[in-house]
Amino acid sequence: MTSERPLPTVIGPTENALRALLTKTLATTTIETYPAWVTLNAAARADESGLRDRWRVAVSDALKVSPEVVDEVIAALAAEGLIDLDDTLTPRGRAELAAARSAVAETTARLVEGVKAEEQDVTRRVLDLVRGRAEELLSA
Repeated sequence: MTSERPLPTVIGPTENALRALLTKTLATTTIETYPAWVTLNAAARADESGLRDRWRVAVSDALKVSPEVVDEVIAALAAEGLIDLDDTLTPRGRAELAAARSAVAETTARLVEGVKAEEQDVTRRVLDLVRGRAEELLSA
C-alpha cells in the first residue's frame, strides 16, 4: 500500500511537533532551548570521553549552524553557571542536565508507548537514511 503523502510532508510536521514537545519539556528545567540542550549534552560527552578538541565542531554540525552561534550558546550557558570557561560542565550544569535528561526520558517513554520495537527500528533506519541523504545534499 502506497501513501499519496510525500515523506517530507510527514517528516516536517513530525519534526516540528517533536521540537515543540522537547521545548515544552525543557521549559520545566533551566535548559530552555534546543541549542542549549544539544550543547550541554555534547559537553557532557566530551567530559566523559576526554575528547575536548572537537566537541564544538560536532555541535555546529549537529545544529547546522556556524561555530559563532555555538560560541554564543556556550557564552550564555557560562553566564548561567552551567558551563565553565574551559568548556566543562559545572556541578550545577551536571545536575541540571541530569534533571533535564530525566524529564526528556519520561516524555520520550510516553511518546513511544505502544509503538512496537520492530516499528521503532524501521523508523530509525528510514530516518537515518533520509538524514544522511539530506546531509549529502547540504554538503554538495
